Amino acid sequence: MSRLPNITVIIFIIFITVILPPKAAGVENPVSGSTAVTATVPGEPDTPALISPANNATISSTAPTFIFNPSLGAVYVDHYQLFLDGGLNTNNIPASTITIATNALTALTEGQHTWMIKALAEYGTSRNSATWTFTIDTTAPLILINQVAGQETSLSSLDLTTIPANLTFTTNQRQPIIAGQSEANAQLTLILTGQTIAYTLTATALADHTFSFQPSANLNPDTYSVTVVSTDLSGNTTTLPDFNLTINFVPTITLFNLPSPLPAITIPELPFGPMTKLAEIFTAFPFTSACPVLVWPWLIILILILYILYLRRRRPPQP
Repeated sequence: MSRLPNITVIIFIIFITVILPPKAAGVENPVSGSTAVTATVPGEPDTPALISPANNATISSTAPTFIFNPSLGAVYVDHYQLFLDGGLNTNNIPASTITIATNALTALTEGQHTWMIKALAEYGTSRNSATWTFTIDTTAPLILINQVAGQETSLSSLDLTTIPANLTFTTNQRQPIIAGQSEANAQLTLILTGQTIAYTLTATALADHTFSFQPSANLNPDTYSVTVVSTDLSGNTTTLPDFNLTINFVPTITLFNLPSPLPAITIPELPFGPMTKLAEIFTAFPFTSACPVLVWPWLIILILILYILYLRRRRPPQP
């Protein structure tokens, strides 16, 4: 009886390995086919549009306000970022449907800078704006006057001792030139204030920093107070201390053209003696028939003759 369990185990093993057919590895009665999988890729937001500071602008503030239009496309924007000179400056600028304004975290230095706005969507996508350049200039422009009505001078806004009180230039020129130097592309204004009238002239400093003013018409003779103002592209302004310009009165000479050829003149004989009467002298000169232009020479000759007769009458008789 003790060997019966062993025989039972042997019979079971033979049944499993010999009588039952082996099964192929894998899934019994596999079902062929395929399954479609759909994935949604989030899109990028629209490009923010920069407004100010304008591209290539020159400004005078070291703390400018950066203004841009937001992204208004189908992709929702979570927030914006401000990049200055290639680096992140301000993060988490709130999204909006209207124009957005923001500032840098610290004041900027003078010189050239770049700025850009990045829009970040809620799914992690982003879109960069264009990159614009601007320049900060807080220095007022120089004004140097080196010529006033043909007279060399050196009046500088950096050295006020060059412009003493009541400094006056005098000229006979009616259209005097005032020239000098200032910041390139600066707009200059010259104001001449006289006793009864004022003149305003404008000019632009060239790339070599030079400028000049010249009235287009003759100025009235007067003493003018001269004011020169220079404004650069960023709005910085310099005003030169006033000086005076006196324009003298110069009388004009009118020239008369005589007819050409001149009419023939016949000089009558002058048989005048010491006792010749004045009536006889008048009848000897053809005043009525002469050209009016020639009356004055005859009159001068007549006066000389009368003066000679007067001297003869005063001369005592010879013994």
